[in-house]
Amino acid sequence: MKPVSSPRLLIDLERRRYPYSGLGYYCRALEMGLREVGDSGLEYHFYAPRGAGGEGRVAFSPLHAFFNPSPRGFDLIHLTHQRQHYFPQLWGKPCLVTLHDLNFLTEPLAPKKREKLLRLVASNLRRATGIACISHYVKEDLMRHRELFELAEDLPVRVIHNGIFLPDEAHLASLPKPRLIPKAPYLLALGVLHEKKQQHLLIPMLAALPEELQLVLIYSEAKADYLERITSLVARYGLQGRVHLMKAVRDEEKAQLLYHCRALVHPSMAEGFGLPVVEAMSLGKPLFLRPMTSLPEVGGAEAYYFRDVEPEAMASLVLEGLELHEREAERGQRLRERALLFDYRAMARGYQDLYTTLLERR
Repeated sequence: MKPVSSPRLLIDLERRRYPYSGLGYYCRALEMGLREVGDSGLEYHFYAPRGAGGEGRVAFSPLHAFFNPSPRGFDLIHLTHQRQHYFPQLWGKPCLVTLHDLNFLTEPLAPKKREKLLRLVASNLRRATGIACISHYVKEDLMRHRELFELAEDLPVRVIHNGIFLPDEAHLASLPKPRLIPKAPYLLALGVLHEKKQQHLLIPMLAALPEELQLVLIYSEAKADYLERITSLVARYGLQGRVHLMKAVRDEEKAQLLYHCRALVHPSMAEGFGLPVVEAMSLGKPLFLRPMTSLPEVGGAEAYYFRDVEPEAMASLVLEGLELHEREAERGQRLRERALLFDYRAMARGYQDLYTTLLERR
């Protein structure tokens, strides 16, 4: 009798071309998690650029935007983000799509750009035999707009929260401070510099805070006009010595900047999940967030929320939160415990279970 072979899965890690981006981090965490969670009876292969993917790598090529034979020979394809355009052909293979957000539907975009994004996202979602949403907020948003994507009523849609590599706090404590760490106490903001992230609100807020507090803005990429807006605000408020802009910081340095900061300030108004929130949470840092999109779902009751974005109100909330955090030591521990919900291996187990479900449906 011919032995039954294990189902062969192709996991899309194309975004690992951008290691400092949120999607690049997500792909690395997913690959590592799937390799570590144990035997699932599934055979994983990873569609990845040179230098990523390791054993079982299927090579990425820019030419795949036009013709991609890679799905042939696999039993399930996992497109790890909804804007993927390097799989124009799936060759009849079942496909899982991870939906990170539908923010483009409400962002202030030119109509032609919004229409182009809608066509791409709709094309991928219509091909899906299953969808994984990275938060309950994203799933609810998808259900609100399902008529745009012509989703079948029986299409499996599951929430699988993103996962992170929880830092080794003891190891970070033992390291000498790198030179890029400001000598003064500082607040930290992480994320692309973009209007929807609302980092511009932090500049006048900083001006309303005591002079000993500084602000570090780490970003992987920036919209040119928004970066100019940030730098203009810094100059207008005379904060050149208190605001530090850092681009494409290595993971090790980012972890140290998180470890030494006073708090994370994340005034974003459009998130599908919010990885920086979990990264800061895992170190017990106070979280100052907007009560919008997925952020309350991730931050929970232990975070502080900017309900008023006037500079004085934001500054008042930060000062009050920092004082409470220092006075109540158990707050930090509760944050660390909550971060365990978002470990990268928990994410991998969620995907492993969904892969099995979709293969059984096939």
